[in-house]
Amino acid sequence: MLVSISSCLASAPLPGPDAALLDIDMHGLWHTFWHGAINTAPDSPKLDWLALHIIQAREQGVVLIQGFKPDDASGERDRDRNNEPQAAVTFDGSLIWTDLPFLVPDMTAHWINESAAMSSAQRLSGAQFLAQLAAAGAAADDALCGIALEVLREALETRRSLGPLIATDQDSARQLRRLSVADLLPAANAWLFTAGRKLVQLSDAEREDRFPVEVGRLGELIVSSDAAPSGRITGEAPRHGGFSPQRWTWWLHRLDEINSLAAGDVRKDEMGHGSEGLGSLVRGMMNNMLLVAEQTNGPVREAVQRSNRLVSHRSPMQLLGPDRPAVSGTGSDGSS
Repeated sequence: MLVSISSCLASAPLPGPDAALLDIDMHGLWHTFWHGAINTAPDSPKLDWLALHIIQAREQGVVLIQGFKPDDASGERDRDRNNEPQAAVTFDGSLIWTDLPFLVPDMTAHWINESAAMSSAQRLSGAQFLAQLAAAGAAADDALCGIALEVLREALETRRSLGPLIATDQDSARQLRRLSVADLLPAANAWLFTAGRKLVQLSDAEREDRFPVEVGRLGELIVSSDAAPSGRITGEAPRHGGFSPQRWTWWLHRLDEINSLAAGDVRKDEMGHGSEGLGSLVRGMMNNMLLVAEQTNGPVREAVQRSNRLVSHRSPMQLLGPDRPAVSGTGSDGSS
């Protein structure tokens, strides 16, 4: 489809391509990539290929269209072989392919509107695909990382049932509030594992205005007066939305709390291996976050070093990847 759009631009009939139609083509392109990604297995190399294809498109640079001039006799436009070529742009002036028009808002909308209804495998594939694009810097100003804020806020900063780590099927009627912590943690892990260095860089920079307010806002567990209902979350709470060292360490403390809740759940015999798998995933996520922070030399590393309770989780290597299979088990309504 990338080649098709480029070919249509190069051979566009006079007076040239309609910017409004280009908008439709670009929206359709990202729709195709998104559904290709979520219907690909999380551990398939095809996900890498899909992300690479978008990066390659951006690196093609601006698509140029032959210049036009009005014909003196008829007043109609004709190709001007002497004029400088013009850049192909969408209706809002974005350049094709350099700006990857509409990639960020379209992918953000797909995640927000569809992630709850997706199967666990689709949700993981979608998160992994988006994290790969973000890690490669596909969008200007790292705007795709706003989706990571959406994922991490819903997984770690929102009051939810704990739940077991099990595979779930697609359910078009399912709403976000029905998802458990365990349902959302694999997607959060995909972002932290794949784009962890990028997220630490953004946290070090601590630019509150980098993302829209609604995207970067803090979750209810941080802003509410009882932000630490069990008393396990300690340390300085984030002062603002977006990425920050304080939010990074808050996520670590929240994962530590979830790990304790999973280990001490009196219903873990009923939950079966789902509870054990959740604890293992959470500890691996913490190890990955600590490792990537230690490999930098900025405010996040300093904030982590001040959190002495977290040092015991440190690991010399990244233990878990985003394609870690779900563990079978029975359901649970345990609150976190």
